[in-house]
Amino acid sequence: MNEIYFPSCNFTKDSPEAARRIRAYLKERMPVAGCCRIDKLNYTKGSTALYFCQACRETLQTRVPEQFTLQNLFVYLTKDSAFPWPDYSGLTATVQDCWRDRDHPEIFEAVRTALEKMRVSVVEMEENKARSVYCGTLHFEPKDPQNASLLAKQDDKTISHMPKEVQLRFMREQVEKFPCEPAVTCCNRCTAGIRMAGGKGVHLMELMMGTYD
Repeated sequence: MNEIYFPSCNFTKDSPEAARRIRAYLKERMPVAGCCRIDKLNYTKGSTALYFCQACRETLQTRVPEQFTLQNLFVYLTKDSAFPWPDYSGLTATVQDCWRDRDHPEIFEAVRTALEKMRVSVVEMEENKARSVYCGTLHFEPKDPQNASLLAKQDDKTISHMPKEVQLRFMREQVEKFPCEPAVTCCNRCTAGIRMAGGKGVHLMELMMGTYD
């Protein structure tokens, strides 16, 4: 089976060292693509595109729907016997699942398998897995009555296009739900939203690449 790794441009920007490390690891095993929006390399039809960014998944599904079989990179790596899992014994973390993965239970399970392999103790949120209502400033379903009323007045705008003080209110509501920190995410937008609100968010790939301290 031919496999191609599609890096996340946003993750590379936000976490350059972790991005460099995973790229180097995968480059020894398969071709590494450029940006999913413009990459022009020739691939064998039916190849497996490995991604870990939800935006990459959506782009590839739209742009080249018949070219690739898509597989989440965390799912792939949890089955990779050669992957060097770091040891975070003693670390306890909340898992922040992404709303955009609600139809991908394999990702929810891979995230928890990866954390188990790294000896991270997991604390579950009530709104976990497919029950997640959060994807940073892309999607949030407030439960606080004042925030719910505020959202209703925003004319269906994406949260990222709302006034900054409104965005902060929503992100802070989410951070207040965490049983403990850090909150481990597998989504760039989720990570950014948590950090915007002053929460301690860490992307799973940062943990896996040993860049978390």
